[in-house]
Order: sequence, then structure tokens, then C-alpha cells
Amino acid sequence: MSQNRTPGRNRCYLILALGLALSGALPKNTIAETVVNRIKQANRVAGTVNVRAGLASLSTGNAWVGLAVDLTRGLSAAILQDPDKAVFAAGDRKTGPEMVRAGAADLYIPVEPIAPTKLTELNLATSYPFFFNVQRVLVRKDSGFTTLSQLIHTQIIVQPGYVNEQNIEIANEEHLRNYFVRAGWQPTILAIEEWGETESAFTSGHVKAMSAEETELAGLRLANRQKVGDAVMLPEIIGMVPVSAVMRADDPGWLTLVNATISVLIKAEELGITSENIDYNKSSKDPEVRYLLGVSGGIGKPVGLDDQWAERVIKAVGNYGQAFERDLGANSGLAIERGLNQSWRHGGLLYPMPIQ
Repeated sequence: MSQNRTPGRNRCYLILALGLALSGALPKNTIAETVVNRIKQANRVAGTVNVRAGLASLSTGNAWVGLAVDLTRGLSAAILQDPDKAVFAAGDRKTGPEMVRAGAADLYIPVEPIAPTKLTELNLATSYPFFFNVQRVLVRKDSGFTTLSQLIHTQIIVQPGYVNEQNIEIANEEHLRNYFVRAGWQPTILAIEEWGETESAFTSGHVKAMSAEETELAGLRLANRQKVGDAVMLPEIIGMVPVSAVMRADDPGWLTLVNATISVLIKAEELGITSENIDYNKSSKDPEVRYLLGVSGGIGKPVGLDDQWAERVIKAVGNYGQAFERDLGANSGLAIERGLNQSWRHGGLLYPMPIQ
């Protein structure tokens, strides 16, 4: 469980991330050269990740698991035809970007956005968002609380906001206060800076409610099942931050390939293509299925790879829904609901950009 987290101001980052995602189709005839060539020479894809349950964490056999890990493994399958050639290192908001700048990592996947001014300063770029991390409130089951409106006179523990060395403001406390202000309520908030103290206050029963990103809360609940029982995630969304991959801005072809890989995972789910039925779908008459799986040809040209690269990605990690359920959903133990991380067709924010 991380103790120093880096949330940013929702509105600014959401506009930036969705602006990138909605700006248009992927560039045509762009060949990923610099980073891809380095990956081929090194025979590995090097990813730096923030440790967070569901996104990137070390499981009991010292194997990295999580949605950020699956994205990186998908890239390794696409380029090197082997997802197991993805290697990982833990990084934070300071070391992660520096590793990318120095070429020690091919991409960095934080749990919170990097400020736009910092991206410009460091000559970095971000991919389309591939996960939307919402802020909620977790309550002890014995409290009987089912909605936020019942917490007006109850202490809610949260980490306070501050500006760190990367010029990113941790804003969970601000989001929580603003939510209650908009509702016309006066909250009782207990702000504690250290995550460990925040977690202890909740698990010990000193407070009945705490607010943080859903991934943090779900991880806490899973790790402290004996202490907190089946703690309940209240349905109201306090805030949200998009999670994107970070890479150098001087290789647009690499950015194109990362974005295309995200789109492949999302599009495969929309088309009903899974890691299990992918071979069967090659005989489909659906032109979108045929293009995605390389049957009709052409999907390799925008990213400088062969036409079977997307097929390798899906076989390696499944479609987006498969990866989500394995890493964050019911199959992971975190039991995080899809919510905003569903296709736009089902009321979510995920949208696959055209790979043409």
C-alpha cells in the first residue's frame, strides 16, 4: 500500500486526458522507430510503475500483476512476440519520469496524472487514459451507512492536500469538502498526512469512514479483511483521475503504438473477441473483426509492425474486460465494479480510437 500518493486536480487533468483521447484518429503511416528499435535490441520492454493494488503489484511468486502490467505485457507481445519479455521496476512521481527521460524505462505508468506543466518541462507525453480511478468513501459494515448523506455528523478520514515536488496537488480532501459544499452539507473531516496512520485509524475502528481512490480503498479492504470485515464502498463518486502511460515526447511513433494497443484491448471487448475465441473469430465476416485480427491486412502499417501484432496482444492478456476482471474485478479479490471503466456503449468512458 503506498503512503505517498499524487492525486491531481480532477478538472484540469480530466480535460487534458479526454482531450487527448478525443482529438482524432491515430496518426497514419507513423512507424515507431526509436523506442521500438531499442526494445528489439534489448529484447525486452522496460516499464516503470507506481505500486498500487489492481494496477501494478508484486504477487506471491514475485510476479508483477495489474492492469498497467497487462498493458506493458501486451506491448511486449506486439513487438517481441512474447509477453514475458516485459520487465518492471517500481518508481515514484520523481524517479519514474527521470527513468523515462534517461532511457532506462520505455514507459512509466503512474497511478495519478502528471501536471501538464511538468510534462512540458520534462519533454514527456501521455497516452490515452486506459483506467479511470474514482474517489469514493469506504465505511465499516457495522456502521450501517449506505449513502454519503448519512455521514454529515460522522468523521471521515482523508489525506490532506498539498503540492509536491512535481507540482501536483493531492486533492482528495479538497474534492471531499467540495462534494459536501455542493450538496449543502457541512462535513466532519479528519485529515491525516501519512497513509499508514490513515489506514490504522480506519482498521482499528477509531473512525467509521475514510475517503481515497477506489484502488487504495479496495486494497485496504482486501489486506485487512479480518479487521474490517466486508467494508462497504458507498456508491457516490467524490472525484476521478485518469490513468495514462507516460513516455518521451520525441518519439511520436512509440506514442502511436501505445495508444493503438490500448485501443485494441477496448475494441476487442466491443467486438466480443477474447483470448479464448480469437482463432474462431478469424473466420468472421465482420470487417472490423477481420481488420483487428490482421485477416484483411493493414493494421500493422500505422505502427510499423506486422498485421498479427494485435492478435498477439489479445492472446497474451485478453480483451480489456478480461484484464479488468482479472486485475481489479471479482476475480482479483478487489471487487471493483466496472463503472466508468466500461465501453462508451455501456455508459463508460472507454473509447477505442481508429487504428488506420
